[in-house]
Amino acid sequence: MSETFGNPSDDRFKRYQSLQAALDLIDQGFTLIDRDLRFVAWNKTFLRLLDFPPEMGFVGAPFESFMRFNAERGEYGSGDAQAQVDERMLAAHDFAPHEFERARPDGTVLRVRGLPVPGHGFVTLYSDVTAQKNAERQIREHNAQLETRVAERTAELVQAQKMEALGQLTGGLAHDFNNILTVIIGNLGALADARSSDPTVAEFVEPAVDAARRGADLIKALLSFARKQPLEAQTADVAPLIASVGRLVRRSLPESLQFDIDTGDLPLWAWIDPHQLQNALLNLILNARDATQARAHVPARIGLHASARALDKAASTALQIEPGRYLCIEVSDNGSGMDARTLARVFEPFFTTKPHGSGTGLGMAMVYGFVKQSGGAIDLRSTPGQGTTVSLWLPVSDLVSDLPLPTDPAPDATRGDQGLALLVEDDPEVRKVVRRSLLELGFAVIEAENGAEAMQIIDQTPGIVLLLTDVVMPGSIDGRVLAAHARDRRGVPRVVLMSGYAPELKQRSDVPMLAKPFTRAQLAALLDGMPR
Repeated sequence: MSETFGNPSDDRFKRYQSLQAALDLIDQGFTLIDRDLRFVAWNKTFLRLLDFPPEMGFVGAPFESFMRFNAERGEYGSGDAQAQVDERMLAAHDFAPHEFERARPDGTVLRVRGLPVPGHGFVTLYSDVTAQKNAERQIREHNAQLETRVAERTAELVQAQKMEALGQLTGGLAHDFNNILTVIIGNLGALADARSSDPTVAEFVEPAVDAARRGADLIKALLSFARKQPLEAQTADVAPLIASVGRLVRRSLPESLQFDIDTGDLPLWAWIDPHQLQNALLNLILNARDATQARAHVPARIGLHASARALDKAASTALQIEPGRYLCIEVSDNGSGMDARTLARVFEPFFTTKPHGSGTGLGMAMVYGFVKQSGGAIDLRSTPGQGTTVSLWLPVSDLVSDLPLPTDPAPDATRGDQGLALLVEDDPEVRKVVRRSLLELGFAVIEAENGAEAMQIIDQTPGIVLLLTDVVMPGSIDGRVLAAHARDRRGVPRVVLMSGYAPELKQRSDVPMLAKPFTRAQLAALLDGMPR
C-alpha cells in the first residue's frame, strides 16, 4: 500500500489521480494511513486546514513527519518536542477510534475523528468548526447576559413589590395614627389654654405637644415614602431653590468641606412641590456630609449640580420612566460609600447606617417617595471607599409660573357668633376635640357620627353655615357625597373635608381639605380664607 505509482500510463496511476481529484473536492480534511503509519491518501483540504507545506503530502509519507513538524513549530504548546512526538506516535499505534476537538494557535478549531480500517490502518477526518464554536460561544454569552438581566429585573421587581407593600402599609396606618394625634394635640392644646397661667402645666404640656407634632411629621415622612402625601406641585425655577438650600445648609457643613453648586446660567423649570424638593435636597446633603466625615484623612467634597437632559428609550427604561426631557439634580460626595447590601435597603423606612439616635431612617424614604410621586426617578450609584452620587430625575416644565409660594394665613383672634356648624366624625374622641375647637371659634355645634345621620340633619335643620366632615366613615354615605349634598342641594356656604387617610388627601377636590392632625389655629386659618 505504500508503493508509488511511477508510470503515468499505468491504469492504477490514473485511478489514483481520479481518486485524489475526488478527495480534493471534499471540504473536510482527509487522510488514510496504513498499518506502518504511512500516508496512502489525503486531500488538499487536510494540508490547508493544518497548514502543512504541500510537498509533505505524498504516498508513503511517514505520519511521524507531520507530528514532528507540528511539535517543532509549537503546535502542541511548549515542552520537549521529541516527547510530544513519541506520545502521539504511541497513541497512533493503538489504531483506536478517537474523536476530539483541537484549537490551533491561529484560533482555528478543528474536530478530529479517526476510525480504524481493516489491515490496522485508520482513516481520519478533519472538520473546521471555528464558526460553529464562535456561534455557540456567542449564544452562551448572550444567554449569560440574558440570565443576568433577568436576575437583575427580578431583583428590581421584588424590591419594587416590597416598597409598594411598605407604602400600602404606611398609608393605611396613617389614618389611625392621625386620629390619635388629633386627640392628643387637641386635648393638650385645650389644657394649655385652660391653664395658661399655670407654669407647671406649661412645663409638661409643651414637651408633650412638641413630641406629638414630631409624631405628625413622622407620619408625613412615611406618607411621602408611600407616595400618598399631598403635594403642592407647581411650575418653579429650581435654580433659586437650590441656591436657597445651599445658603441654608452651608452653616451646617465643616469649613474644611468643599461644597460646590452648579446650576448653569439658564432657568431650570420643573413641575414640583418646591418645599418637598428643598427638604429632599437637605436630606441628601446632610447624608453626604456624614459620609465624608467618616473619611477624615481625605479632603471632603460635596457637589450639587442641576441641568436639563434628554432621556432616550434605553436610559428611561433603566430608570422606569417615560423617555423625554427631565431635570437632573445630582448630589455627589467622596465619602465612605455603600456596599451592595446597603444599597438594596437604602430607601426602606427606618433603615439607617447611622449610629443609634443619630437619625430616624426616614430621610431617604421621603426622598424616594417625593421623586416617585412627582413622576420622576431616583438613581443611586455608590462605591465603598470612594463616594456616592444620588441623581433625581424630575419632569421638566415648559410653563413659567409667577405664583408665590403658599403661606399660612394668620387666624383672626376676634370672633363673635359664627353661626351653626355640623360636625361629622365617627371617632368620638376626635369629635370631642374638634367640637371644642369649633366652640372656641364662635360656632354653635351639632354632631353626627356617620353620613346617613348627617344627611338627615342637613335636610331637617335650616341655618347650617358650616359642614366639617370626615371623608372615610362607616356606611354608604362618605364625606364627599355628604359635602356635595350640603353645598349643591342645601346651599351650605362653607364645607370642609378632614381626613387622616392618605389616599383621600391625594385626590383632587374643589372642596377644601384639612389633614389630620390639625390645630385650632389651622382650622381658623382655613375658615378665614373661605367665603361666608
